[in-house]
Amino acid sequence: MMQPVFWVVLLAAALASCVGGLLLCLRVWSQKALFAMISAGAGLLLAITFLDLMPYVLQGANMRMMPFVLVGFAAMFALELLGKAGGEIGSTSIIGVVSGFLLHAFVEGVSLVASLTVDSEVGMSVLLAMLLHKIPDGVTVASLMLAATNSRKKALWAATSLGIATIVGACSFGVAERIFPPNWSDVMLAMTTGIFLYVSASHLVPYIVQARRAEYGVYFFGSVLVYIVLSAYLHANHLHA
Repeated sequence: MMQPVFWVVLLAAALASCVGGLLLCLRVWSQKALFAMISAGAGLLLAITFLDLMPYVLQGANMRMMPFVLVGFAAMFALELLGKAGGEIGSTSIIGVVSGFLLHAFVEGVSLVASLTVDSEVGMSVLLAMLLHKIPDGVTVASLMLAATNSRKKALWAATSLGIATIVGACSFGVAERIFPPNWSDVMLAMTTGIFLYVSASHLVPYIVQARRAEYGVYFFGSVLVYIVLSAYLHANHLHA
């Protein structure tokens, strides 16, 4: 059983996901600002895919999870074809982004409780890593939702749902462990990787290129650089999940 302080910090990590949504709801944003958010969100999504998810899928025995990366990628491609979203940021892409983040957040909640059960110090390290990268997660999903729907309320709910999914994952650790096969979380993370890879590299990046404005590239590469620095700091301090 986790101590109350663990649940307090878990709640703080979950609330960190709401930061992006809260920031975006404080004012009305111009079309230019929305494009900047798409660019920064695409950079963060791509960086999260290659620096956070892909290394986990590739390490050790998890190499066998690579087919599920392809499944996630192909599933998003199929949805895109059926949805006929074309070159716009449409509902299909947003469904993919939100679904991928929700799966990721749920698995993080389960992993957090599992690590706390094994070793409280390791668990707190995982928790700190989660707290740090929940903020860019929230910013990414909220900015893309706002750009696609122009609804600040939906952007806030999208960011908030990540925190809820994390808490649900933490609370359902025991149930999930009994119902799903041992490697179910690896499969979910692999599929999330494929979803993120498709949405960022095959949809958002071409969308930014079509805008033909160098400043959007600056936002894209700037967000990638920020996450690279954050990821390097986490790895250097052995905090990454």
